[in-house]
Amino acid sequence: MTNSTRRIRVLAATYLALFAILAAPAAAQRSPVTKAQQSPGAAAETAPRSVVGTWVGTATVPLADSAIVVPVLYTFADGTDGVTGTAMVPGQGTGPISNVVRDGVSIRFRVTVKQGLLEHDATMGADGAIEGMVNLNKLPVAKFRITLRK
Repeated sequence: MTNSTRRIRVLAATYLALFAILAAPAAAQRSPVTKAQQSPGAAAETAPRSVVGTWVGTATVPLADSAIVVPVLYTFADGTDGVTGTAMVPGQGTGPISNVVRDGVSIRFRVTVKQGLLEHDATMGADGAIEGMVNLNKLPVAKFRITLRK
């Protein structure tokens, strides 16, 4: 097994394990999503105006010769300090969502787990889906795509 393949497998295993062993919600400073951050634009007009709600989809962890696809569920809610929520991988665990920042169709947020922060950097597409990358220690570990549950 090459070093590259080994590194990818370790990152994939880490991503899945991070949801299994969770820390208590961190007292991270939360950045509220304001109307000013939801600037109008062509793509934003077709995307949902708010992320509040339950979003379902998948996270895909690439491996050298295949990929691991896991179901994911993100629930965003309006809190006193802005948008917060919970991320869940069924059968693996949950983690609190914080630092939600939306700028037009771009959205960034964190999921706190015992081993650190899973930074999510995504875009809201014209179809209303949120799609982007999950990063751990500034390294991409998975691609995710979620849609608003109706």
